[in-house]
Amino acid sequence: MTMPKGWQKEQIISKKENFNEQNEQISSKNELTNSIITVDDKLTIQELIATYNIAVDNKNIDEWTNTWTDDGTWSTTFGEAKGKPELKNMIEQVTNEFASGKRHLSTNIIIEDARNNMASVKSYLIVTEAKKTPEVVASGTYSDILKKNNSGSWKFYKRKLDIDLITESNK
Repeated sequence: MTMPKGWQKEQIISKKENFNEQNEQISSKNELTNSIITVDDKLTIQELIATYNIAVDNKNIDEWTNTWTDDGTWSTTFGEAKGKPELKNMIEQVTNEFASGKRHLSTNIIIEDARNNMASVKSYLIVTEAKKTPEVVASGTYSDILKKNNSGSWKFYKRKLDIDLITESNK
């Protein structure tokens, strides 16, 4: 059987193109692999959220502040703080005014992959009374961006709390 003229050359070019295409796909997969949140990451992030809540409940300001990156931003109904000094000041006010005697519970935590050692997290917040008759006193939704530092620790980089406010229209 006689092969068409140039067949081998076309096959070699075609094989090179396929090889390059496969390498690009592998490279893309490796980029995605670098951004995959592992099960260990998810557990660590859930523990970070629990540490944050328990620190608020116990008025442990230093432990709470340590859950943040140095340039972290917290946006809430109470205001906004950026950087650890402002964060510390704001949490001191919150724990003295609103959070005293309360329990903060995070539920329905969804952790999504992101690039550059960052993760996007959404969760519900439920606040209960702890010193008087137990009852739900507030609820809301957190939208977070977390950063993983060089030592492998996750910290809050941006945290936005939207409180479910009671108004005349939703009573």
